[in-house]
Formats: sequence, C-alpha cells, structure tokens
Amino acid sequence: MNLLTTSDHLLVIDPCPDTQARIAEQVQGRGFSVVAASDPTTALTMIDMAAPDIVITDLFLPEASGLTLLKELRTRRELCPVIVMAKDAPESLIVQALRIGAADYLHKPVTEEELAHALQRARTLLPGDLTDVPGLCRSEYQLTIDSDPIHIPGVISWLIKMTASTLSPIRRLHLQGGLQELLFNAIEHGNLEIVYQDKQAALAAGCYEQLLARQLGQAKLKDRRVLIHVLHDKAANTLRYQITDEGKGFKWRSLLTRSQEICESEGGNGRGIFLARSFFPCLAYNERGNEVTITVSLY
Repeated sequence: MNLLTTSDHLLVIDPCPDTQARIAEQVQGRGFSVVAASDPTTALTMIDMAAPDIVITDLFLPEASGLTLLKELRTRRELCPVIVMAKDAPESLIVQALRIGAADYLHKPVTEEELAHALQRARTLLPGDLTDVPGLCRSEYQLTIDSDPIHIPGVISWLIKMTASTLSPIRRLHLQGGLQELLFNAIEHGNLEIVYQDKQAALAAGCYEQLLARQLGQAKLKDRRVLIHVLHDKAANTLRYQITDEGKGFKWRSLLTRSQEICESEGGNGRGIFLARSFFPCLAYNERGNEVTITVSLY
C-alpha cells in the first residue's frame, strides 16, 4: 500500500481553529481528507457519522478531558488509531493516554515533519484491504448491534470502509442507501415493532424520538439485537450482506410484488424495500421475514 497516495479520513479535534487549519495545511498532498471538531460532543457525532480512519485530539478540551474522549473513541472505533497532542502536558498524563490506547503523542505546536511521521506510523496500524491478501479465499465479518437507530450511520460507515472500499463511488452510495433502508426496517419495524402508520404519525407530530424511547423502554423489546453477517467470497467475487432481527417478521411477499407507482408514492409503505431492491434485484427474505440478504458483485 502506498502510504502517500492512499486516501484516508482524518479527524482533528482541537478547540483552536488556527491549530485545525495548520494541521489541515500540513497534511495537504499526503492523501488525507480532513474534518475538524472543536469539542467532544461534536467530535463524537463526527466519529459516528464520518467514521474517520485516524484521529488527532488535544488532551485539553472544553466540556471533558482528552482522556475521557480517548476512552470513548476506543470504545466506538477500536481499530481507529488515535494520536494525542498537548502543550506542556505532564509526563504522567502522556503515559496514561498511551496506556488507555493512544497510538502516539505529539508536543504542540506540532511540526510538519513530526506530524508526517506520526501519521505514517498510524497508517501502518490500519486494517489492510482483504482483497490484496495472497491466498485468501473467503473472509467474514459478524456484527451484533443494539436497537437504537442512532447508531446506524456509524455502523454503515464502518461496513462500507471495511468491506466495500474497492467498489466504485456510485456503487458504494447505492450499497450505503440499501443497507440504511434494511437496517432501519430491521430495528424499527422488526425489533421495536413500530408499525408504519405509527411512525408516520409520530414524524408528522414531531414526536418520533418519544416513540423510539417508549419502544426502547419496553422490557420485551429493549434487549433485542440485530445480527449483520458479511461474507466476501473471493472466488465468486461477491459480497453478501445478511441482516437478521429478533422481531416477529412480516408478510414480505406482498411488498416485493407491489408496483413501482405505489412504492414511489409519497410516504408509501414498503418504499424502502423497493429502493433497496432496485439497487440489488437479488434481495431475498427468509420465510419468516426477519432476515434479509443482498449480494453485491465485485466485478
């Protein structure tokens, strides 16, 4: 892998806009797209939405300490290298950050040469592209997620990065849209048993969050999980995504046979399934309707 040409996402967390701008300038031409956050709350939102490959964070932040944020980053993005930086930080704080899981430490103000070396070291910690591993025939991922829809964007970003990075941008976009529709269906309609009409009424009334909280608070629903199984078959050159919820299932045949005109109508029930199937005609459910599979060709 060419470390100078690979495009990776870098998240810079620092309360100073000048520091954010300086780091973005220093990594220019090194194969990074850079986003920045000034506080931990914004940073965690960007972690979930943008799924960065590498994070650089100051140890002294508003709202919470850098160590607290570092612990949360390691929980949410275990494979993401985190570089910490600070000006005149005590040695005990630096050692604590490294023990928690920081990949490197930089003294501020950070020089371009030191930053380049730290990023190169961090890149060596990134997962490689499995399609380039000699002799590899099959690879699999299995994820189990809870039933809070707020986590879906981060899960999808991780799946795209880890399993579909070789697809063209438009096909990655289609896969992202398809997975989003199917995961929301699995969680909302499957695990949380939210019927279509109730969801639409809650959205119209601006109380969708309350509806979610009520369903997540039910004893019989709150511990339900969604299983995501991804299989890369190198011989067949395909990716298979299988999403299984713990709900009752549904009568999927009638939705799959609905006309395009009905599914494209505003707010039409089954529109998400129709959209996913338009991208992936091989979309298939199990008999019960609580497991859906799509297969993506890598040709």
